[in-house]
Amino acid sequence: MATPVALAFGKVTALFGGWTEPYLRVQTDAPVPNPAICPLSDGYIVEATLPAAQLFHSMLLTAFASGRPVQLTVDGCFLDRPRVIGVVVTTP
Repeated sequence: MATPVALAFGKVTALFGGWTEPYLRVQTDAPVPNPAICPLSDGYIVEATLPAAQLFHSMLLTAFASGRPVQLTVDGCFLDRPRVIGVVVTTP
């Protein structure tokens, strides 16, 4: 693992599900820093094998549907994108 980085709060603008695996790609309206210099920086990936993956999926879907801001914490790369290891949802 690299050093975890908490990103700026932003609203979820898109969620993409994997075709054959339960990975979730997230895009927000916040700036997209790429601290691990992953090859792709068009969003972030919630890795399906994370113990909190289902919790993160639920939190992100709720935030997307309700327009609540989220803060993602990323660490390293997965599927060539920054890997999400933490999610915070707050009130607008």
